[in-house]
Amino acid sequence: MDKKLLANITYYDVIKLLWAVVLFFLALVIWVKEGGEPFTMVENDYYEEYAEDTTSNVEEHPAASLSMSDKLASVCALHDDWCKKIVWSWAFSDMEKIWYVSQYFVIFNFLDRGINEGLDIKKEFKTLVINSNAGKRRWGATWSKITINLDSFTDISQFWQVLTHEFWHIVDLWVLNGNSLAKNSDYTEFWKVKFSIDDPSLEYYKYSWNSEDIRKSTAQEKDFCSQYGMSNPFEDFAECHNLYLNNRKLFRTMASESSILKNKFNFFSNLFDYQILWDNNTWFPYDWWRPWDTTVLS
Repeated sequence: MDKKLLANITYYDVIKLLWAVVLFFLALVIWVKEGGEPFTMVENDYYEEYAEDTTSNVEEHPAASLSMSDKLASVCALHDDWCKKIVWSWAFSDMEKIWYVSQYFVIFNFLDRGINEGLDIKKEFKTLVINSNAGKRRWGATWSKITINLDSFTDISQFWQVLTHEFWHIVDLWVLNGNSLAKNSDYTEFWKVKFSIDDPSLEYYKYSWNSEDIRKSTAQEKDFCSQYGMSNPFEDFAECHNLYLNNRKLFRTMASESSILKNKFNFFSNLFDYQILWDNNTWFPYDWWRPWDTTVLS
């Protein structure tokens, strides 16, 4: 360095230089946080790894073996805080309550220990409303509340799969969250822009959707788990979630016809470390069809 230039550098010049370096790296960190992408949720190809799916499954649906003779109090004693989340909006008997509560416990416990990403579902989920209002839609969910209308069911045994479906909306909207301050405006939570650009759900949506209202022009029915799942990315997510957790063998068969659906299969396989609630062994006559919705596959 030139000696004259060196002589003119003061203590304050050095301080300003150091501050400039600090501010540069701070800006770089913020830029990375705002522009970062989440790690992929399909890192492991479980579809190929378990081409011959020989994993042991529950032989009987968990709800089928529930004891109806136990008192409701003894059931809720297992997780009193979970029972307190239930609002009974009808005159149900204790035995009816035991039946619904026990299924809720099995599903909720599985999601609590099975999801390996996101926030604590025990804290985020607030309310389960179980009522019997005729004429209402079967279900509904916000980011922290699920409402089930039993009188709108064609078969009460569908409660299990409807609850599995609805819980995914809780996971999608609230449990799975990104860290970035930057937001994605293509998808909303009840018309409010809230998705961080590194939200894991966005990776799933991009398989079949350009935005909340626009499917990709290349999307085909075989890329979805159900026809209802084609209505929007959130139902797409919830329908495949239910199919994966309760009918994984059927999901695998469907995915053999579509690379997009194979990615969706691997998304859930990675999220749950290939664990499932229950795999329905019922044989479905299958020939390139998609059910209207997966909750009726009992």
